[in-house]
Amino acid sequence: MARTAKTFDVWFVTANTVYKGVPYNVVANWTQEGRLAATDKVRPAGTTNPWVDVGSHEFLSDYLPRKTKARVVPAAAAPEVVPDRPPGRSPQATDPPGASLTAAPATPSDVSDVTSEGPVAELPEPEVPTLRTKEVDDEDVDMVPLIDISMVLLVFFIMMRAAGALAPIDVPEMRYAGELKTDPEAITITIDKVYDPMNPDREELTTVKYSVRRGASPPRPEHDKLETPEQAIAALDELLANQTRPPEVRIACHKSLPNGRVLEIQAELEPRQKKGYINAYVATVVEAPKP
Repeated sequence: MARTAKTFDVWFVTANTVYKGVPYNVVANWTQEGRLAATDKVRPAGTTNPWVDVGSHEFLSDYLPRKTKARVVPAAAAPEVVPDRPPGRSPQATDPPGASLTAAPATPSDVSDVTSEGPVAELPEPEVPTLRTKEVDDEDVDMVPLIDISMVLLVFFIMMRAAGALAPIDVPEMRYAGELKTDPEAITITIDKVYDPMNPDREELTTVKYSVRRGASPPRPEHDKLETPEQAIAALDELLANQTRPPEVRIACHKSLPNGRVLEIQAELEPRQKKGYINAYVATVVEAPKP
């Protein structure tokens, strides 16, 4: 059995057009769909073989549409016309020549005999169209609800952290509390509010000042009323240079100031504690009287 080529050069004779390198399955589909006629020609791609008609090709001719002949249904035989006589009586010679002739009613046996004389065309029953629903592929997980929940949680935590950074330090009222242990070597960083003497009730005119002192003694002039936390940390490093042992550092913050003031000082104290420059640090809340 000869093997067919994988690709063909196709010549549409009517359009005088040649397509080169057409796969075999495509040529077969064209032939089955009627795009290729029996008079069109093909040959193996890349060869100089003579052109062959599609109708005479060994493999492609089977794909050509076949013409079907209409089925002829013979007409049913007409019923015999007999003279008017009683049912079951055969015609007699004595019947008058002018007797009226009527068709005898057909019996079930007569009908069966007529219909059995020739083939009868049977019409196929109409096909009932079936509604095909599109199947939904549920293998992939829908990630949209998960992304929405993640975004809501992210926004919630960002807003909570931003609101917490601006919230003032609020502690419950302390009763029966003992005094802090007096340490003459302890260093205190005070974060206080300075009111405008001309407008003490206007909060927008107040400023934040830092001061650093050792023990219960007042701060030095160069360590008092500092403008930025960086200056306060520089004053702390200057006092730590003269310490014989790591001291305790206390942060005293005004009650109405946001806790971000304390957090930025604590962020600078933590690495110094790890290096052994300070022993520990604590934060307290003070209420400075207005002038």
